[in-house]
Amino acid sequence: MSQFSVFESTETVHLPVHRVWELLTDWTSAPLWMPGVETMHADDPQLRVGTNLVYRISGHERRYEVHDLIEDKLLVLHTSQNPDGLSYRYDLKDDAGQTEVVLQVSIINPDLSVAECEELAQAVTADEGEILARLRSYAQLAP
Repeated sequence: MSQFSVFESTETVHLPVHRVWELLTDWTSAPLWMPGVETMHADDPQLRVGTNLVYRISGHERRYEVHDLIEDKLLVLHTSQNPDGLSYRYDLKDDAGQTEVVLQVSIINPDLSVAECEELAQAVTADEGEILARLRSYAQLAP
């Protein structure tokens, strides 16, 4: 599988890993920290590889598929709309009772030129470059 890196960001959340994981995977709360997402729900109550997450953005229904998963450590979501979809990799690491979250976003299986990948990467970074900062703010204020 070829990939084109879009961006990587890191944030420290002042909560334990298990709590950050709970908030990251609370799909109904995703609109509180994911830019543009109006609603989100899973098609399976059990989080596992292959679970589809259905979300609405700008009035259109879209999907993520859970591509890889290690509870409290790793979540990889792939968009499923296009062959040149996106991969979102969340890595969570314990840092003395706090959580370091690393997000890597890539274009997967790009059937695009390098210039088209760069253009898409710029648009995604502009729209979603602050997603971890938003997750951190949401998590630290969540009940």
